[in-house]
Amino acid sequence: MVVGSIHADFYISVDRFPQVGETVIGLGFSVFPGGKGANQAVGCARLGAETFMVGAVGGDDIGRAMVENLKRNGVVVKHIFVDRSVHTGVAFILLNTETGDNMIVVAPGADNSLKPHHVEKALEEEAQRVRTLLVQLEIPLETVYAALRKGKELGLTTILNPAPAKPLDESVYRYVDVIVPNRIELEQLTGATVKSLDDVFRASEILVKHGVKAVVTTMGSLGAALVAQDVKKLVKAFRVRVVDTVGAGDAFCAGLAVAIGENMELEEAVRFANAVAALKITRQGAQSVPTRAEVESLLEKESTST
Repeated sequence: MVVGSIHADFYISVDRFPQVGETVIGLGFSVFPGGKGANQAVGCARLGAETFMVGAVGGDDIGRAMVENLKRNGVVVKHIFVDRSVHTGVAFILLNTETGDNMIVVAPGADNSLKPHHVEKALEEEAQRVRTLLVQLEIPLETVYAALRKGKELGLTTILNPAPAKPLDESVYRYVDVIVPNRIELEQLTGATVKSLDDVFRASEILVKHGVKAVVTTMGSLGAALVAQDVKKLVKAFRVRVVDTVGAGDAFCAGLAVAIGENMELEEAVRFANAVAALKITRQGAQSVPTRAEVESLLEKESTST
């Protein structure tokens, strides 16, 4: 079960980012389904997991289109709440075609309409069918906390992607089995300086002391750093040609959640997630997540070459 945001992503491609007060001419415009929650739900479904989405949309054409997109991708949408008083969440994205980097502004809209009782009800109804709970921070924190508490109460494996980073109540960490920040989010959550791999390991240990069972920090082209009891390891990334990094972290989280739900060992699960993210960034669009067959093909290819 994925609890989180549902957005439409409006892209403008540019060959360089504007400075403050400057106008630049874009190279193209496109609209893609997005939102961290929806991205991760689509990713899980494409990787072969039965996936339930819990989120909220507005009573507008964008919301209807986003729900239809989830359905087309095999996601169960019966727990999506429609708030007709607000707009569906949107993101405006500048994509630098020279570097693959991006700048993003989000207008949450209906994200803020997702309340604890929506999530608790969905978890109770699907308790017999769900093994893993995946949550991010583009929804109200009270809803995040309620989801994680209820997930642990039901015996699920809970995964928190703390993005975008917000100050968290330290008590919530005891409800988190695996937390998946990037380096900036890890720094913001812990207050530690995170420059090197050793810094990542030290900062991750702070979260483990707070009660998290495992910390998996995404590190871009380097891969992902895994810290758990008696484990400190960098799991290296796959080398690919970068087209669009938007949604790479979401693809990684989807891959990790599916692998953990299939009882893969943590290091194997991180390697699987690295492969999912690597294939995603070779394509444009936050939900251009690979299929299970594509991921397994890449893993087999890499295994053969090494």
